Formats: sequence, C-alpha cells, structure tokens
Amino acid sequence: MNKYLIERIKEARKDCGMSQKEVADILGINRSTIASYETGNSEPDIDTYIKLCKIYNANYVDILNKAYELQEIAQFTPTIEEEYIIEKIRDLNEEDKVMIVSLIERLTTKSSLKVEDVPIRYVTLPAYGYAPSAGTGNYMPDDIPASTIQVPESQSAEKADFVVRVSGHSMEPKFMDGDLVLVKKTEVLDPGKIGIFSVNGKALIKEYFPDRLHSLNARYKDIDLNDGDTVRCLGEVIGKL
Repeated sequence: MNKYLIERIKEARKDCGMSQKEVADILGINRSTIASYETGNSEPDIDTYIKLCKIYNANYVDILNKAYELQEIAQFTPTIEEEYIIEKIRDLNEEDKVMIVSLIERLTTKSSLKVEDVPIRYVTLPAYGYAPSAGTGNYMPDDIPASTIQVPESQSAEKADFVVRVSGHSMEPKFMDGDLVLVKKTEVLDPGKIGIFSVNGKALIKEYFPDRLHSLNARYKDIDLNDGDTVRCLGEVIGKL
C-alpha cells in the first residue's frame, strides 16, 4: 500500500479522536482489520477507503492525488478552426465520416514525413462546359465544349472519364451546388446508383431507378420517367473533388 495513504489514514483517525475499535464498529469489521490498514499489511478496497475518509471527514480525492502525484486533467477547449472542422464532420454521412477517419489515421501515421517530401500527383481529365442540374434540369447543347482540368490522383480519378459541375440543391447533402464530380462513362446504370442523365435535352444529376430519377434532398420532387421521354445515361458519378 502507498506509504502516504497509510500515514494519512492513521493520522486522519487520530485527528478526529477515534479509536480503531470505534471505526471498526461503524464499518462492521474487526479492529484488527483497521490496524492492518494502518500498518500497511493489507489495503482497503476503494469503497472501504472512501467510507474511511468520510468517517474521518478527510478529502479522499486530495489524498489520492498527493499519494500518486496525480495531475488534474485540463479541460479540452477546441480552437475556432477545430470547432469549424468538427461541425463540418458532423454534417457528413456515415460513409464520408469513415473516409475522413481513415484519412486522419493515414496522415497521423506518416507525421514524420515533411509535406514537401510527398509530391502531389495529378490526373488530367476532360471538363465539360455544362452543369448537370441537381433540380429540374439544365438544357444541354448538342455540341458540348470541353476543356481539361487537373485533379489530384486517386482511385476514383483514375477511373473517371470526365468532370462536370453540379448546379442546384436537389442532391444535397451528398452533392452541393458547385461541386465538381467525377464521372465514368456508361449507358447502363444499376438502380440506386447516381449518374448524369440527359432527359428530353436537359442535363441532370440524379439517383437512378427504372421509373424515376430520385432527388436526395427531400424538398425536391423526383423526375418521373414516361414512355415518351428521351432518356440517356451519360455516366455514373463515382466521386467528387
């Protein structure tokens, strides 16, 4: 048992003018047990220790802190930047949160590397000059001008065939107005996948179902697909920048 605890338990009993037998009677144990505590031959469990301190009117927290040289843990107060990051993470869906945790773990395990030691690689992709609407649709010209854009290298970027910008709010919170999305060309999409579509000449980004194009934002209606509609899948959305 810690020597400081032994001395303080014994001193506390004497300070309050109690005998070992009186204390033992209160606790319902033998006097020899109290004597054993005060000689260090045995050690009271935490419940008994707290009861002893209450009988002696002693501050058991202070005694433990001094006995084991414990230091009070400072309360964590996040900075403004940390609060901003926390709020942004809370807004993410579970899939994106897992990705962020994975990124943090990867960065912290490589903390010994300097930033300049890890060159950023880029992939060059076509970027089309139209914005698929996350809403009711944007008209898409027949001759779509294309430029090129450099995006950070990733598995999604390697698989992508082109980049387009989202316009509107119907696919929030997954895709925000102004987001750049990575698209892999395909004319066939499985239900539940998100893609870029041309519907009667309007460009849309939506979640695909055989009878409709679904909006993730509940404030926006789905786009029903009718027999007379001209519908074309331009590609699957596989990521965003």
